[in-house]
Amino acid sequence: MNRVSFRALLFLCAGAVLFSVSAKVIVVPSEGVKNIAAAMTIARQGDTVRVMEGRYRENIFISPGVTLLSNTLFGAVLDGRGKGTIVNMGTGSTISGFEVRNGTIGILSSSAQTTIRQCRITGNLQSGIMCVGTLPNIEDNFIVYNKGSGIQGWDVRTTSGSVNHNTIAFNGNHGISLGGSSAITVENNIIAFNEQFGVKPGDETVRIELINNNFYQNTKFTSTLPADNISTDPLFVDAKRHNYNLQKESPCIGLGRDNQNLGARILH
Repeated sequence: MNRVSFRALLFLCAGAVLFSVSAKVIVVPSEGVKNIAAAMTIARQGDTVRVMEGRYRENIFISPGVTLLSNTLFGAVLDGRGKGTIVNMGTGSTISGFEVRNGTIGILSSSAQTTIRQCRITGNLQSGIMCVGTLPNIEDNFIVYNKGSGIQGWDVRTTSGSVNHNTIAFNGNHGISLGGSSAITVENNIIAFNEQFGVKPGDETVRIELINNNFYQNTKFTSTLPADNISTDPLFVDAKRHNYNLQKESPCIGLGRDNQNLGARILH
């Protein structure tokens, strides 16, 4: 290795160490940080805001590049108090492990490279998730019992994002509704018991690829499904009590394209 490339390698290694040292975990609540909004004012790209169990009546913006993490699965509850968008996501941000409920919209993503993972998004007056422009990574969520659609999208495209391994059920409108110039892939989901269509393309400019999903008892339905999709009772353990685990007889077990269960792959 010549002297120039060796110096360059040292510079890159030093930068990586500096980044790993500078990234921090901010705990909510903690001294001087009484709520999530306060944590976001000091969080920087690469930081994690770890939220302890409890109900947080806040409407928040996740700062760019920041991960918002519930300390336990669904233990931290974001309560929108019946108004507004509860979570607005900045570029490259992530939310994981929360229950997001009782807003107008649960989570809004209009920025690139966002991730919504392992959340329970429920009881919102309109959509559980709304995305505009770029499709987030929407993975392993329970998107249930919202009065509008589970996921609402406009001009969204599958670039780095995906709709993969979610349970989208019992919503008052569509499971997934898309408009504008949208083109996405929907894979390994359970989309069931929604009061309108399981997936609703709003116009001819929408393209949806459906791979290994289960569409069951959505009130309205298209006449045919692609061959690798099914329509059968997923056999939730107890949906009325938010237990969407699959009974051992469920036909969704091991049926994913990746040989994993359809729907959200989290036990609770």
